[in-house]
Amino acid sequence: MSRHARALSLAVLTLVLLAGAVTCMSTDRAGESRESWPGGAPDTEALSRRLPFHDILYTRTAADERIERARRHLTAACMTRLGFRYTPAPLVKGTAARAIPFGLESLTPSDPGRIIKEAEPAEKPQSKAFGRALYGDRDRRISVRGRLYEVTAPATGCQAQAETRLLGDGRKRHMRLRLLLGEGEKASREQLAQDREFVAANERWRQCVRKDGVKAKNPVQLLQQLPRNVDVRKHSATRADVRCKRRTGYLPVAYATLAVAQQSWLDKHAHVLAGWRELQRRQDAAARATEAARD
Repeated sequence: MSRHARALSLAVLTLVLLAGAVTCMSTDRAGESRESWPGGAPDTEALSRRLPFHDILYTRTAADERIERARRHLTAACMTRLGFRYTPAPLVKGTAARAIPFGLESLTPSDPGRIIKEAEPAEKPQSKAFGRALYGDRDRRISVRGRLYEVTAPATGCQAQAETRLLGDGRKRHMRLRLLLGEGEKASREQLAQDREFVAANERWRQCVRKDGVKAKNPVQLLQQLPRNVDVRKHSATRADVRCKRRTGYLPVAYATLAVAQQSWLDKHAHVLAGWRELQRRQDAAARATEAARD
């Protein structure tokens, strides 16, 4: 993973964690007991897809994959011209791991100990000259600052050149808009503390788990209080958590109120989304031209 990608991933990771979101906990409901979700589990995948930010941040389109292929090709071609052999990591296809903003949704996450981790092979150690060619001068970087965070990326090097080929003079703006969207997702989640319907659902959940001796204000706090490397399938608190979410109808209410909050944020910041989509179209056009030139 490149330094630029690491910097952006770190910023997004920080935003997601502060938003109380848990990512990469995919559900295998076929293996769950009926005790976990009495009466059947809600379709949280479908609930998540209704969130306005889902398509914006977590859905990989054909255009996204085309842009990534072009970026990798341009980077590799640049490295070849400089005398280096560069083989990018395999392109990960499919839907990106979605945010899970309300703690556990299942007692059978694919990896209970994993919160956020990209399934990408580690880069092999390379020479300083290789690193400078790929990432540029470490003292020359571009940076953008959002309301709370700052993200930096290389200003020179083959990777920066590839991104410039795709974005033109929009690299810095692209970084800023991505950061603002991440902050918007976080702000939307925080806004639920003022939503009466969500607060009521949270109180119903809290009263329910108290009967099992669990003292937590909300599901995210419960998750944060768990011992490290806990087996969520067997821990009494997590079993009470998912059971009470089902009994109180917590998740459908939570997702519905979050969808409203996200749409409200996007309506108030329409220029952010419009700018983001315009730059995505610009990249896709450049990626198509790159593919045509290769053919």
